[in-house]
Amino acid sequence: MIWLLLLYFLILLLIGIYAHKKTKAMPEDYFLANRRFGPLILFFTLAATNFSAFTFLGFAGKAYTDGLGQYGIMALGTSFMAIMFYILGRKIWKIGREKGYITPGELIGGHYNSRGLQLLFALIMSLFTIPYLAIQAIGAGYILQIIFPSLSMKIGAVAVMAIICLYVLSGGMKASGWTDVFQGMIMIAAMILAFFFIAISLGGAEKATQSAFEVNASLFSRPGPNGYFSVEIWLSFLILWIFCDPMFPQIFTRFYTAKSEKSLKAAMVLYPLLISFFFLFPVLIGVWAHGTGMEINNPDSVLLVMVENYTPHFIFSFVIVGALAALMSTADSQLLSISTILTCDLFGKKVRYSKIITILLTIFSIIFVIFGYSPKTGIMGTLVKTTFSGLVVLFPATIATLYWKKATKWGCIASIIGGETVVFFHAFFPFKTFGFLPAIVALLVSFILLFIFSIATYGRSN
Repeated sequence: MIWLLLLYFLILLLIGIYAHKKTKAMPEDYFLANRRFGPLILFFTLAATNFSAFTFLGFAGKAYTDGLGQYGIMALGTSFMAIMFYILGRKIWKIGREKGYITPGELIGGHYNSRGLQLLFALIMSLFTIPYLAIQAIGAGYILQIIFPSLSMKIGAVAVMAIICLYVLSGGMKASGWTDVFQGMIMIAAMILAFFFIAISLGGAEKATQSAFEVNASLFSRPGPNGYFSVEIWLSFLILWIFCDPMFPQIFTRFYTAKSEKSLKAAMVLYPLLISFFFLFPVLIGVWAHGTGMEINNPDSVLLVMVENYTPHFIFSFVIVGALAALMSTADSQLLSISTILTCDLFGKKVRYSKIITILLTIFSIIFVIFGYSPKTGIMGTLVKTTFSGLVVLFPATIATLYWKKATKWGCIASIIGGETVVFFHAFFPFKTFGFLPAIVALLVSFILLFIFSIATYGRSN
């Protein structure tokens, strides 16, 4: 186990060193890999970037507590999200190449010639991504704690963040993209192996499913045992994934890296094909755990507990590495994208500043691990309340900038500030949302304010 883990970390660092040798100290090369990612690398970096600690821990954990409905809200919504790779990604790629844009804020603010809007977009995107970055470290801490029981979660989180920081500093986007290919292959193989070995140990998939059904049939109903998966919640997540995921800075900035429109089309087609089977595996494993009779104290650990108990040791070791690959591939992308945004939007396109900010972001993430995370909320709950709710508000301004000629900078500013106000207000003074996630209310308010303020200020001087 330890040797496999050390080998994995060593390969990541070697890729980072190689990327460093191949990366010129120029903004386009360091931040965007010179916009040269072909279909294979772009697909893997988009997939690996989006498969996080949430995939190996949160998916199975939510399925364990609330049932098979988790597959519907994750697989369906995330698969449809791939359409945005082309609807948004194509135009972002084209405009970015023409204008030389590196960050999302440059595109939004540049369209209206508004420095204020650029900074607002950059700061909101960065602020709400830091908790997501910290979640990756938390997931790593839990995983390392399984290997080293005497090691605290927080120490493990710090160690993994330090390794991520090192190879991101070494090779920028090339290091991030190339390690994503390596880590993407590992995590896909690990999840497939985990599923099949657990199924075999439980007497086959059919028997494992039947056992879980006999223990708790409500796991197989849409509302689930706790009534969580209402129609409103399903619609909420479907909308959330489609509109929010492209607003992840690590996804948005990768649209700039495409070598051609062909790369984006390939990613759009391949992504839902992978999602349709890949997301089913952790959900089924989480549900199957009920049929084993085991008591799981922390739902987010159910997949790893199942693997540890129902697969050979070498498979367990490989799955541990696969889980680390999932969260580290997301964390390195987030770390690079946020440092890129803060550097370029605040201080100009200076690579040396980005490296300083990368180190500072690593420290901030560690602080969040220590003071900002509650195990009672869980991975999914933490992300829905923070990152997803905050980032989805940026979608109306983005789609309007790309497709609506009457959109104005004041419409975009009102949309963002108004939507974030709803998110903030609900966090401290919860209000009735009629069964929908609060993020959907914030999104609706953002669209309404964008329309009203754009119509009211259209034709006036920006």
